[in-house]
Amino acid sequence: MTVNETAELAVTDGTGTQVGAADEPTATPGLAARTTAALIARWQILALAALLSSATVLAGVLYATVHRPDRQSDAAAAQSAIDAASSGTVALLSYAPETLDRDMDRARALMTGGFSTYYGKFTTDVVAPAVRTKGIKASAQVLNAALMEIRSNEAKVLVFLNQETVSRDRPEPALTASSVVVSLTKTNNEWLVSALDPV
Repeated sequence: MTVNETAELAVTDGTGTQVGAADEPTATPGLAARTTAALIARWQILALAALLSSATVLAGVLYATVHRPDRQSDAAAAQSAIDAASSGTVALLSYAPETLDRDMDRARALMTGGFSTYYGKFTTDVVAPAVRTKGIKASAQVLNAALMEIRSNEAKVLVFLNQETVSRDRPEPALTASSVVVSLTKTNNEWLVSALDPV
């Protein structure tokens, strides 16, 4: 018998069954599929982690550069907005019959936009006739004010105030405590009142 003939002889296993070369164990097809699936899952996890990291960094950058009010302005700008809201509120809510036209002009000079138009119409149609007819005198005093938000050209300030009023019918002063949110718009580098909303 030659070497080739010996190689071609069938080999039998322990049970006497003939085992050919084709019957020898090979790599299972499920193992390759599981390996591929594991690699894909690992890459998906890495891609998701990279995406989450990028989103976190982007959120941090946006918070630090766009959202944070203290980054938008310094203490002087914040104080300027608070001062403008306080003086604007006092001007709007302080008037007397003898100086009404001057009081209204002074208040309107501290306003802007549609609010200035609204204030002019409201004071002319409602406030001025009542002040002159009933002799109403009002004086506002700011107790405290706090910056709510500020951007480069807009700000909101919460103002706490007392308003004292007297009239011919009621000469005893009536004190009213209230709070308002004053919206400001920067025009020609000056904060002007663009809205005043009671809280």
